[in-house]
Amino acid sequence: MIMRRSSRPKARTPRSPRRRFHEELLLGFEILENLPLGVIVLQLDNPGDIRSLRIVELNRAAAAVAGVKRDDCRGRPLAEFPQLLRPSFLGRCLDALKARATKRLGVMSHPDGHGRPVAYRVQATPLSGEFMTLAFEKVTEHTLIAHLPGESVEWLSLLIKGLRKYAIFQLDPQGHVRSWNAGAERMKGYRAQEIIGKHFSVFYPNDVAGRGRPDRLLAEAAQHGESTDEGWRVRKDGSRFWASVVVTRLVDSNGRLCGFAKVTRDMTDRRRKEKALTVAKERLEIRVARRAAVLARVNQELQTEILERERAQEQLKVSLEELRALTARIQRVREEERIAIAREIHDELGQACTAIKMDLALIGRKATSRQTRIKAKVASAIQLVDDTITNLRRIASELRPGTLDDLGLAAALEWQAQEFARRTGIECRVGLPEDAIVVDADRSTGIFRIFQESLTNVARHAHATSVAARLAVEAGQIVLEVRDNGRGFTPEEVDARKSLGLLGMQERALLLGGELQVEGVPGAGTTLTVRIPSPPSPQSE
Repeated sequence: MIMRRSSRPKARTPRSPRRRFHEELLLGFEILENLPLGVIVLQLDNPGDIRSLRIVELNRAAAAVAGVKRDDCRGRPLAEFPQLLRPSFLGRCLDALKARATKRLGVMSHPDGHGRPVAYRVQATPLSGEFMTLAFEKVTEHTLIAHLPGESVEWLSLLIKGLRKYAIFQLDPQGHVRSWNAGAERMKGYRAQEIIGKHFSVFYPNDVAGRGRPDRLLAEAAQHGESTDEGWRVRKDGSRFWASVVVTRLVDSNGRLCGFAKVTRDMTDRRRKEKALTVAKERLEIRVARRAAVLARVNQELQTEILERERAQEQLKVSLEELRALTARIQRVREEERIAIAREIHDELGQACTAIKMDLALIGRKATSRQTRIKAKVASAIQLVDDTITNLRRIASELRPGTLDDLGLAAALEWQAQEFARRTGIECRVGLPEDAIVVDADRSTGIFRIFQESLTNVARHAHATSVAARLAVEAGQIVLEVRDNGRGFTPEEVDARKSLGLLGMQERALLLGGELQVEGVPGAGTTLTVRIPSPPSPQSE
């Protein structure tokens, strides 16, 4: 049997990322051929051994510095060419590669072709993985580095690393394409054989190219060393993209223009995002303006409401002051009426009852012994008159105790405690200060009425068996404290109850410039404390 070979082509072995990077590196290196800046691309085979740092590629300027042929250097360890670096520089190269950062290695001196020493500034820049570059720049000459954007090594790193993302190619002095990298093919759609030799104006839209913009871009770069531009560019298939372009002048060793290096970046996505961001920003500004207008209106309404509330509070304060003044006037008039009524009851009705009693007694004496029924009626009437006189005295005392006006506040409190104990059966004691307390009529009346009302509340609600009261002067204030041993209460019960008696006592204390506190513990009784400022002494008036 004859075995036939299959006509199907063998599948290509996929290139490794290192291999692809290496190929694109060499492709982009064509741009650096004519630079007076010496550039060497190195690869570290063994990360721990600096002696494994070998030369991948170098341009003419670097070969001239070393005085060697480029073909003799490619693939060989850097250590075999001591004229390229001082031994101390090798360790710094490894540091730069490990740190992934540009390192300035220093300045080295090397004789030129005529034996004259030339100083070079040396810099090392990591690229990708184990690759790095060395750049040799003459210190005594004006080189291309002065015309490149930014630091030379940073530009070189951007150039090499951007081979996949950037279109990097070389133009002759007239603007015709000389070289073409993979990034340019990917971005613009042309293969190298399709575009090399053509004028780079083919990348411009007809209306832009017709206005001579490509030629002005080259003229500006030739004059100033560099020119930049942004605008629409055209791909091979006619589609457009927004490009950012940097054109750099290339000169030979004699300073004559030998072409241009052109780097193009596709900024369509960024421009679209910027445009979207601009639209979003405008919309946001509109929303912010609307929101600011709403907030301003709300703030104005709020300010108006605040002013109205302040005005209402001021009016309420005035009304409250007027109401308290009216209340004080009513209390004063009420006390005056009580005094007048008590006096009328005590004087007029008391005298009338006494006269009636005297007349009845006279009638009883005039009656004969046989008029027993008349004598009995007279005795009964006299007893009724006595009871009436007692009630009149009690009513007059309750309206306005004479003790308060005749003997003062302390005696009136003690009398009221005795009357309360006699009437209710609840023990009531009053502690009085040793020295007499001088109190004006308004304070005496107010404190006495608060004491009366507190005892009424004890009789109605406390279910107490004893009450202890105390009158004292403390820190320029008259203090009345009433404590019972009743059932007590919680603050919630006080808020819920809001009895007229408690409110009346509070209002009386406020009218006198004082305060009233009520503290109760369930099952442990209630304590009422009134503090009223003492009246000014006669010496201070």
